[in-house]
Amino acid sequence: MTHSVAVGADITAKRMEAHKKEELQLKLLEEMKERERMVIELQLAQKLESVGRLAAGIAHEINTPIQYVGDSVHFLRSAYDDLNHLLDSWREAIDRLPDTPVRDALRLQIAESVKRCDMDFLSTQMPKAFERIFDGVERVTNIVKAMKEFAHPDAKEQTPSDLNRALQTTLLVASNEYKYLATVHTDLADLPHIVCNIGELNQVFLNLIVNAAHAIHDAGKDVNTGEIKISTALVGDAAVIRISDNGCGVPVENLSKLYDPFFTTKEVGRGTGQGLAITHSILVDKHGGDISVQSSVGVGTEFTLRLPIGGRATRASI
Repeated sequence: MTHSVAVGADITAKRMEAHKKEELQLKLLEEMKERERMVIELQLAQKLESVGRLAAGIAHEINTPIQYVGDSVHFLRSAYDDLNHLLDSWREAIDRLPDTPVRDALRLQIAESVKRCDMDFLSTQMPKAFERIFDGVERVTNIVKAMKEFAHPDAKEQTPSDLNRALQTTLLVASNEYKYLATVHTDLADLPHIVCNIGELNQVFLNLIVNAAHAIHDAGKDVNTGEIKISTALVGDAAVIRISDNGCGVPVENLSKLYDPFFTTKEVGRGTGQGLAITHSILVDKHGGDISVQSSVGVGTEFTLRLPIGGRATRASI
């Protein structure tokens, strides 16, 4: 070999151009994801606003007749007590009458009437019936109150709110999702009021409770074996909420995808893959908090939520 030829070319510009294209593609992809997330949030917000107005209207419509029922039952119990007193007064008056055939006839007539009407049974069971009605009316009243609180239009600004009460309200509203599947255990610590948008957090709690109920159902458990545990604690400058279940669990390969929009392992019609994406957005982006998850297949799942006591502004300043 006596000669060699080398050809060189400056490809810096091409590499820079390719790098810029790659950056633009990544930026475009991020913008598309952000736009997709915003579309989901807007759709959910519109849906929740409509459902909230509907629920508030239904709660108002239920509240009025249930008040009528409660007032009427109070009147009936009072009237029943008065009639019992009147009957006792008549018996005492008859007993004070002189011992004559007329008194004996009156006693016999009253005894036959008491036997015919089964007064002993009525005297025993009617008070119990009134108590059951009062208990039912109170439960309906509490559910209506919870619906009104849950569906109350969200305030634009974050305000100090009671997280424990929000959790209890959400449990009451969502009871139909889990009451035949799991027993709920709560351990709610004393918390200061947290600066937040409580309406948005209600949606977060609802998503996680419903997901827990679905996981327990998928594990083939029922109210005797299924458990949902909810606890709150104050750790430093943050409120910590834990929501766990002993359901089917999440495979390791799916844990990193849980907060991706439209990712779901549920069958069609049971899940859209938006719930946890919105949950992550509400906690992290809107409240300056964070969310973590631990899960084992066949054992269960636990979500841990952390919210700064002073709201998003205090977390942003740290």
